[in-house]
Amino acid sequence: MRKFAVVLALLGFMAQAQAVQEVQARQDAPLQPLHWCRHADGQTLAQRDPCSADQTEMSSVMVRKPGGDLEYVPLDQASAPEPAPEASAAAASSPDDSKEMMKDFRTRMLKWLGFALAVAVVAKLLKRSFVLWFILGFVLRAVLVAANVMAF
Repeated sequence: MRKFAVVLALLGFMAQAQAVQEVQARQDAPLQPLHWCRHADGQTLAQRDPCSADQTEMSSVMVRKPGGDLEYVPLDQASAPEPAPEASAAAASSPDDSKEMMKDFRTRMLKWLGFALAVAVVAKLLKRSFVLWFILGFVLRAVLVAANVMAF
């Protein structure tokens, strides 16, 4: 009876640790556009309402003037097509993406191995085959993921 209580406690702890769902937003919240308006005194501020007749609508893009000051670009200049990014810049970001993907893969594999190992240890405490229950731990995890009880 004591072993049975230990096994239930381990399974309860393992289920809590493994059953955390990873939630990602599917849609962005609707946002109101901001209008960057230059007032008569030369100050550019963001506002929700469209610019009035005495204000000039500016872009949120800032450029550095020869004197070193930053200034907002007028809206008609900001809408000009931007030059395409260089191929070397695109290639430079791909190793970071692949590193992030491998980190995510390792994290998921550790979760799968940890679950299978915990099931195998529980089975060993009940004097069952460690290898058989290790394999069954993978199968159980796959069934739980397919049933959407556990996060992939």
